Amino acid sequence: MIEGRLSRRYAKALFELALEERREDEVGQEIDRFLTAYSGSSLPAVLNNPAFPLGSRKNIVIEVSRGLQLSPLAVHFLSLLLERDRLSYLPSVASRYRRLLDEKKGRVEAVVVAPDPLAAATLERMREALGKVSGKEVVLQQESDPGLIGGAVVQLEGKVYDGSVRTQIEKMRARTERGY
Repeated sequence: MIEGRLSRRYAKALFELALEERREDEVGQEIDRFLTAYSGSSLPAVLNNPAFPLGSRKNIVIEVSRGLQLSPLAVHFLSLLLERDRLSYLPSVASRYRRLLDEKKGRVEAVVVAPDPLAAATLERMREALGKVSGKEVVLQQESDPGLIGGAVVQLEGKVYDGSVRTQIEKMRARTERGY
């Protein structure tokens, strides 16, 4: 609960500062680049360990940021998270930042889950149809779940549209058990 509120607050503050500089897209990409480097290494074990002096941990953040060619805004933000012992919230902050950016740009994220990867043309038709439903540009992510048998499940703006064969079979089974 507290992590959600803090992540939202930090993401909103960073987003507003990036808006002032008219660099909201770039700052979001920079935070994502740092998050990728951070998550895919031993950095969390070092940067979140109070046994190491804060100055040394801050120098590590600065050096990694320099290597990733991050802007001063991103470096200051990451340093602030480190100083306040909030760097472990970075994945949540980055996710909330992306949502704020998508909202400003009139985009919405959707996830389509199918038994096998869908063809590009099918994904494009789904993206267009979901765009008509939401009234926004849809950024479509695809996932696979062989347990679906056939059809697809779409998650869009907190709603689930389930057109999977598995769900249809479960509904038929429930109706026959009730005697309908």
